[in-house]
Amino acid sequence: MPTEQEAKPAVVTPSLQQWRSPSTFRGAPGEDPLKWLKEYDRVANFNKWDDMMCLANVYFFLDGTARQWYVNNEDALDSWEAFKKWTKWTFR
Repeated sequence: MPTEQEAKPAVVTPSLQQWRSPSTFRGAPGEDPLKWLKEYDRVANFNKWDDMMCLANVYFFLDGTARQWYVNNEDALDSWEAFKKWTKWTFR
């Protein structure tokens, strides 16, 4: 039977990494979709998002014209690669 003086296992909770958010893309004239996608990919990598999570989260970082375009085309944008391809083409 263990005594109180014996070492007890410590409960260690992992530190939670601060989650990052990319800037919002609006699809406004002069806004660079390539620059925004690069930033989004960098944030996604930091947050450890896979392609499925990138696509699931992108809606929350779109606004204005870009969000309306996404809503209108959501069924066709069925992968992260498709989203990136069509974002570059649409907002170039």
